[in-house]
Amino acid sequence: MKQFFAPCLVLASMLGTTFAHAASMPVDTNARFKLGLNASINHYAYDKDNDVTIMPQAFYDNNRFYIEGSEAGYYPYKDAQNEWRLTASYDSRSFDPDDASTAALKGLDERKWSAMVGTSYMRITPYGGFKVQLETDALGRSDGTSAKVAHLSRFKAMDDKITIYPELGLQWYNDKYNNYYFGVSEQESRRTGIKAYNADSSITPYVNVSASYAISPRWSAFISQHLEYLSDEQKDSPLVDNRVDSKTKIGFNYQF
Repeated sequence: MKQFFAPCLVLASMLGTTFAHAASMPVDTNARFKLGLNASINHYAYDKDNDVTIMPQAFYDNNRFYIEGSEAGYYPYKDAQNEWRLTASYDSRSFDPDDASTAALKGLDERKWSAMVGTSYMRITPYGGFKVQLETDALGRSDGTSAKVAHLSRFKAMDDKITIYPELGLQWYNDKYNNYYFGVSEQESRRTGIKAYNADSSITPYVNVSASYAISPRWSAFISQHLEYLSDEQKDSPLVDNRVDSKTKIGFNYQF
C-alpha cells in the first residue's frame, strides 16, 4: 500500500492544482441507470481449464458518481475534455489449483481475485481519449500495484444503434502483483516439486474492443473481447502455458 499511496498522492495533487480554478460539469439529474448480466468466457494463460463466469453488471454516470461494469467511483473533476476519477474495480485474475492440468500444479496455493482502488485521468481530444490509471490491491491478496496508459475511441453505426469502443494500451504490474499471481514460493516448491519462481515487475500490451447494439429504447446487447500479451516475467512462470490472456464477454442491459 505504501508503494501506491506516494505516487497516487502526487498524481492527485497535480490534478487538484490543475483543476482548482476550473468549473466541473453540473450533476446530471437525468442520468439513467442500466442493469444487466454478462457471461464471461475466460481463456487465461494459466495451465488450467478455461472457465465461464456469469455476473451482474450496472452502468450509471451523473457527472459525480459513476458505475461502469466492474468499476465504480467518484469524479473530483469532470468537464467536456477532462475526467479525473477516484476508482474501485474488480480484478478477476485468479488461479484455482483444482482446475490445474497437472498433479503438481494442483498442489499449489490458490491465487484469488481481488478489488483494486486508485485514480485515473483521461484527456478527451478529437483523436480519442488518452488515459493514465494507477491502482493497488485493496484486499491485501497480493498487495500489488498496477498502472496503465491507454488510448480509447468510440464509433457509431446503423443510425447510432451500434456503438464500438476500441481501447489499446500498456499495463504495468509491480513485483508484488506478479509474485502473487505468477510466482512459486519455496514452500510450494518443496511440497510439489515445482521449481521456485520469483517474478519481477513487467509491462504488457493489451487491446480491448467492445460493441453494443440498441435493441430498443430500453434494451441493449453487447459483446467485448480483451486480449493481453504476457511479458516474459509472467510467461516464464511454471503456472503458465500460454502467452495470451483472453476474456470474451456477452450480455445485455436494461435501462430504467
